[in-house]
Amino acid sequence: MTTEPNRLSGLDHGLRWEAETELRHRILPFWLGLVDREHGGVHGYVDADLVVDQTADKGAVMACRFLWTFSAAYRAFGDLSYLTAARDMYRFVTAHLVDPVHGGVFWSVDHTGAPADTDKHVYAQAFALYALSEYHRATGDPGAAAGAAELYEVVTGVGFDPATGAYREQFDRAWVPKPNVLLGEEYLADVTMNTHLHVLEALTAYHAVAPSPAVAGRIAALLETFRDRLYDPRRRSLRVFLGADWRELGEVVSFGHDIEASWLIDEACREIGADLPDAVVGLAEATAERAVLADGAVANEAVAGRVDATRVWWVQAEAVVGFLNAHERTGDPAFLALARGTWDYIAANMVDPRPTGEWLYARDADNVPLRKEVAGPWKCCYHNGRLCLQLVERLAVDVDPSARNGEVGSR
Repeated sequence: MTTEPNRLSGLDHGLRWEAETELRHRILPFWLGLVDREHGGVHGYVDADLVVDQTADKGAVMACRFLWTFSAAYRAFGDLSYLTAARDMYRFVTAHLVDPVHGGVFWSVDHTGAPADTDKHVYAQAFALYALSEYHRATGDPGAAAGAAELYEVVTGVGFDPATGAYREQFDRAWVPKPNVLLGEEYLADVTMNTHLHVLEALTAYHAVAPSPAVAGRIAALLETFRDRLYDPRRRSLRVFLGADWRELGEVVSFGHDIEASWLIDEACREIGADLPDAVVGLAEATAERAVLADGAVANEAVAGRVDATRVWWVQAEAVVGFLNAHERTGDPAFLALARGTWDYIAANMVDPRPTGEWLYARDADNVPLRKEVAGPWKCCYHNGRLCLQLVERLAVDVDPSARNGEVGSR
């Protein structure tokens, strides 16, 4: 891996200021405004007209993403309002979403905090581990450390199938396996790339606060799974849906997950001193070649070779980080130009022009906004918030990319 310092020195560092401004003056204030002062957590849904549904269920994924974002923002800026938001959400998660009987986190609770959907999904457990690890990193809270350790045992215990080497998907409350309806989308897949990607993300964050040979070994084994099972070197993309025998279901290329994986895999490698250059660079190169549209946006996916040019908010966010990371790895200025082009697209098209808005959910292939929620179970401050934190970190003056572990927002 190349580690020459100041590789980003030629970039307009105004982008760092733009990212910090976007984060601290639009994204985080919007989410602070959704805090439920009566029942805890945040309100679970805001529609396309910015109407808040105060009776919507509150999902574990949304709550844990909020917790991660505000914990990381507090680490980055030291703003006590971010600490308060993170602490309050930590208390909500541990009091209402953590199952006191069987362990792990429920899929969702109702607006008062009572269990709603008590199924357990490894994807949600991974986000809880990710969030508690970051909260502990930001605060030193010993309760968060203990909670993260328990979630690590859940993810790597009942959440892992030693017979196949795959992380499992969906269970009922008592950890009896169920069909993967929560994350299967087009297929009731026994194995999904998405769950494996976010388990990797969570293990990387956990190792940063609780390093051990056991955790490092789990990360190394999962990196091997990406290399040998999930990454297709022929097409330079990840297999999205798979059967229990690891055979691919359908022909889906998720451009957003590919470019997100390119930098998350790199972060995991950096955490334990490994390297997967073929996957890291290959995923970024293929996304650049196949998914970047004329206006700088990144297309959603391709199914059976047909590109869906919908421009989804999180895909744009991950593309900026992924292309920037690819530039750090290769020194290729084309990746830097792509990162800036997608950021400029976001600023002009994804940022909600309404003064009390955040980011639009998506625009269609003709760049017309879709009337979809502004906040919901899958629409939170994690992708765009983390993008801004990454830009603040990576574009800091005189930072050596190889020394980024331990810096703010690197996960």
